[in-house]
Amino acid sequence: MSNHHSGGTFAGAGRWCAVASELPCSVVIMVFIGHLLGQTWGGAQGAITGAMIGAIVGLALGLYSVYITIQYYDKLEQERPVMRPFQPPQEEIDEDVEFPDYKKRYE
Repeated sequence: MSNHHSGGTFAGAGRWCAVASELPCSVVIMVFIGHLLGQTWGGAQGAITGAMIGAIVGLALGLYSVYITIQYYDKLEQERPVMRPFQPPQEEIDEDVEFPDYKKRYE
């Protein structure tokens, strides 16, 4: 898992809004299409049946679409290079540092 995580920032908000809107949009569109086709083929009763079938098909297509989109975003996240924090060399860490005595300097 990478250290660069966009889920908690505004940078990743757009992609998660897109994922969140896929399922309801799919259901609404398929209900509308099912209603129109059902009304054309079966009148008022066909419109109700078509809307129900459209809702089920829309739910299935929406869930599949969300699944595919999340897989795509995970693949992008894995391919992104990981930014490692700066680590100085061990010699620099072990080095004995002498700080100047400022009190003697300004007396």
